[in-house]
Amino acid sequence: MDIGQRVVTTGALLVSGLVARKVLDVGWKAVTGHQPPQDPDDPGVKMWEVVVFAAISGALVGLSRQLAMRGAAKWYGGPAAKQAQQQAS
Repeated sequence: MDIGQRVVTTGALLVSGLVARKVLDVGWKAVTGHQPPQDPDDPGVKMWEVVVFAAISGALVGLSRQLAMRGAAKWYGGPAAKQAQQQAS
């Protein structure tokens, strides 16, 4: 992996993480009617909310990470892909 691909992948991962967090916050508020749990030690937060929020956020972040890495690799291509494309021509 060259430096350009690392920069593109890092940028894509940062953006995907921010988008995933925003989608999760908005979705949680739309479904439950209140903000997502911030502090699991807060006595006002129910345990089921913490467990469900952790499971959903983990799945969403993992999915967005995979999609971002695939998209960045496909978009960037990098020197190896360009070299292979030139050899095929």
